[in-house]
Amino acid sequence: MLKKVGKSAIMVMVGTSLLGGIFVEAPNALSTTQAQAAAKIPNSTYVRDLSGIKAALGKASSDVQAGVASSLPSAKEYCYAYTSWNWPSFHDYLDNLASSIEGHTNTKATARANYDCMVATYNIFKNRLSSGAQSQLEALANNLNQEINATNGSSDFYDIADQEEGYVHALEAAVLDYGGNYDGVAGPKSSAKHSYISKLSVKKTGSKKYVKVTGTAKLYKFANYAHIHTYKGYRYVKLSSKHTFSKTIYAPKAKTITVNAGYYSHGHYKAVTSTKTAHVK
Repeated sequence: MLKKVGKSAIMVMVGTSLLGGIFVEAPNALSTTQAQAAAKIPNSTYVRDLSGIKAALGKASSDVQAGVASSLPSAKEYCYAYTSWNWPSFHDYLDNLASSIEGHTNTKATARANYDCMVATYNIFKNRLSSGAQSQLEALANNLNQEINATNGSSDFYDIADQEEGYVHALEAAVLDYGGNYDGVAGPKSSAKHSYISKLSVKKTGSKKYVKVTGTAKLYKFANYAHIHTYKGYRYVKLSSKHTFSKTIYAPKAKTITVNAGYYSHGHYKAVTSTKTAHVK
């Protein structure tokens, strides 16, 4: 039987915490504020972690899910999600998860569900935690798994509930330690905007020997001309102030034309949009 350990019983001893007879590394105030002081955790990592803990929470007992859903970190307020002790942060969420698990583990089914939740949560952060924290948390999880398997329906689950609470608090400390190596979470990368031909129309004129090409460019880079290509060759047409263009070209046998927009100067042309194809109507 594992020794009962709750949050209040975790003893900090020279940089380690005694958890159920297993030493678990606690955050080192000196080391966690140094190595990567200028680095930030990528926003994509935060998004994956947030998605992961939501999925992990789905494995918990229904009472635990209902009790801590409102404590999940925020999709928008993320700057100090790994280092703050207050909401919105992983520390605050895990603290509430630990308390809720302790209060709602009273059957073998809830013990197993809450165990699955906390181990799934650990697996999200596993590869970023220290090797010591990994081995110690996994040893505790293995012991808990054995104890849950050995219980029967009439067992007192207080001990298991207390151990699961202690496990989550230890994970909470390990995640806080990981976050302390960084200067918060970076903002999302702005998606690059690409210029393109947004409208394009090609029609035969009344004589059937000419085609009239009209269109509009959506520009995020400077461009001053449209480049129009037919089987007869290419033509340039100057863009208007609203980035529209119109050109009538002699091409009696034209079936399709291609157009892009770009910058033309001193005999040199560089496209800033992809090429768009249109069929002659």
